[in-house]
Amino acid sequence: MNARRPRRGAIQRPLSLVKAAGAAAPDAESHPARWARPHLRSLVIASGKGGVGKSHLAANLAVALGALGARVLLVDADLSQANLDLLLGLHPRWDLQHVLSGEKTIEQILVPGTKGVTLVPASSGVPELADLDDYRREVLLRALGQIEGDYDLMVVDTASGVSRQATSFCLAADDVVVITTPELPAFADAYGLIKLLQAQGMSRPPHLLVSLAGTPEEAEETAHRIRLVARRFLRLEIDSWGALPYDPAIPSAVRRQEPVITAFPGSPSAAAYRALAERLWQPVQPEPERSTPDPQRLQA
Repeated sequence: MNARRPRRGAIQRPLSLVKAAGAAAPDAESHPARWARPHLRSLVIASGKGGVGKSHLAANLAVALGALGARVLLVDADLSQANLDLLLGLHPRWDLQHVLSGEKTIEQILVPGTKGVTLVPASSGVPELADLDDYRREVLLRALGQIEGDYDLMVVDTASGVSRQATSFCLAADDVVVITTPELPAFADAYGLIKLLQAQGMSRPPHLLVSLAGTPEEAEETAHRIRLVARRFLRLEIDSWGALPYDPAIPSAVRRQEPVITAFPGSPSAAAYRALAERLWQPVQPEPERSTPDPQRLQA
């Protein structure tokens, strides 16, 4: 995945996630659906059901990418049950509910994390965030791409399942990775999510990642089955992004409120997160400095 820097000035109008009471519906030209899409490259992490390691992947992958030199904007788009701040050991003062209420801008709620990582925090148990209407959801998607500052890519942790909230972020992304486990319910829900995204017009097939596998063989078999079913019934060619092993170090890291990649860097899961980050991000090598010609030699 080649990162692209955001293009400044793509949208020249102010953004507001709050509409005044009694305000008329926006006309066709001013509706955010007509605005230019953000140019910051995005990777959305999704799952058909909860408990498969989606948020752990988002948090640890962002930290691993940051360690490689990438500038990562990590977005907690599980808007009503946010937990990335807990996994990273961060303590946001404000979050997206303050943006929705008009109290803060998105730039004002950004929280610096570990090297190269900046978090856009959300809330837990806030009804207004759980069910955004189409207008506010569309404005939020574009506002995220206009955050000032240079970022190389945006990693988005969505809500589990097939809600309109989750699929909207998937459809707006450059890349989507669907994470599942070898268990049949997770397998079926992952396939259901892929099927729905295709029906809603997703431009390119998602990627697949298997977590909590007991062995590499079990992970490979699970990925093969989903790819086979998608090829047969959906005519989709889905590529596999590998596997994340079952690792007792992960719950230990959660209790410490620290990513496993920094809490237990020698653990199997930390190695898997780093390998995935290295696959997605190639650090830019600095150009060799050109030697300055010696004026005396030139005169000679």
